[in-house]
Amino acid sequence: MGLFTKKTNELEALEVKQGRLQEKAQELQTKISKIQNGLAIAETNLMIDETAANKKQVEKFKSAIEKTQKELEAIGAEISEVGSQIGAINEAEKQAKIDEAAKAYEERVYLAHKRRKFEMKAEELVSRLYGKTGMADAQELQRMAGLKYGEHFDASKPENARLSEAANKASASGISKAEKEFSELVAKIEAFIELN
Repeated sequence: MGLFTKKTNELEALEVKQGRLQEKAQELQTKISKIQNGLAIAETNLMIDETAANKKQVEKFKSAIEKTQKELEAIGAEISEVGSQIGAINEAEKQAKIDEAAKAYEERVYLAHKRRKFEMKAEELVSRLYGKTGMADAQELQRMAGLKYGEHFDASKPENARLSEAANKASASGISKAEKEFSELVAKIEAFIELN
């Protein structure tokens, strides 16, 4: 913001200077016009009376026009230089706005692309997970209890109670661990795709 304020102040100062120079140029144009009118009268006087004084008067007017013309040319060059400086500042501000808009667009493209990449990967993972997300069973513990596939622990039997308790504890621990890791993963994903 400081750079734009500096540039704005500089631009305003240059525009004021340009206005003053243009006023000065207008004054010089008016002066040349008046001197040319005087020259026309002096030349008319010289045609009527070719005296040294009239010749001197004509030369004086011509010299004044030449001098004022040089001043006008110098002012014109200064106006051109100030105009170039104003143009450069305006161009720099325009480029800064273009760069800012391009950066904002880049950020939107970046976010949209990574969200789309994530969406495609999530669809692929869901497809790969199909049929692999059933319930887990405690096969080893069930075998130790002498149970067959599909049979469940009978907690009323003392030999099954310890195995049932171990299965329940292992199940709760596995669920807790999975929930914790999943929550952390979701937080990272949401941060990555900027949904939080």
